[in-house]
Amino acid sequence: MGGADRATVARTMTALSAPILDSQPAASMHRRSRLQVTADHYLGDYLNLPRMITYWYQAASVRNCGGNRILEIGIGMGLTTWIMRRWGLDVSTLDLDPALAPTCTGDVRAMPFADDSYDTILIAEVLEHLPIDDLPRCLAELRRVSRRNVVITLPCPLVGFHLGLNLPLLEPLFLSLGFRQMSKPRFDGQHYWELDRLGYPKRRLRSAFRDAGYRITREFRPGLSLYNYFFILEKC
Repeated sequence: MGGADRATVARTMTALSAPILDSQPAASMHRRSRLQVTADHYLGDYLNLPRMITYWYQAASVRNCGGNRILEIGIGMGLTTWIMRRWGLDVSTLDLDPALAPTCTGDVRAMPFADDSYDTILIAEVLEHLPIDDLPRCLAELRRVSRRNVVITLPCPLVGFHLGLNLPLLEPLFLSLGFRQMSKPRFDGQHYWELDRLGYPKRRLRSAFRDAGYRITREFRPGLSLYNYFFILEKC
């Protein structure tokens, strides 16, 4: 068996070592779910410079939370997973689409894991694919399965520009300036809602996080991104 095959087997065994709950509720939820994009969606021009930078911010945010046992929900291209594993983190993945080859196939609303299975959960650009009425259930599941932190990123379109400052010995600093898109979101086959569009201000999400038993330790827009917004949550 080659080194790559041994590494794949090791990651699979690590994921399987997480305590698994009765899979019947999760299987029922999975049957009611519907894929919105195929694996081909992530090919070609999907990867651009802002996305590439955002993947680094996702991985860095998880690493900064501390802990080693990580669950990534919604793996997309798999680049964030690759970065985190290169940094030595023990990463398992969960996705609705088996074609993306996640460690486990399942739905965030009913995950097949026991309580406190992972130190940190990353869920990037996923929650907007579900109706906003499902948000409390998602947050409760994330809190149940995570031991300490949850990193959430959401689409938050901004029409504007960036200012950057690059100083020796410091990471580059960026300031986003612009205007929110004030239109009301309409379901386009993928997104039911987006942050800071009409009806979905940040204060609504902050209130939902608090009600679900989280403390927001940090929130920010990553450098060179006019589309994403990050929330770093800690269980209370």
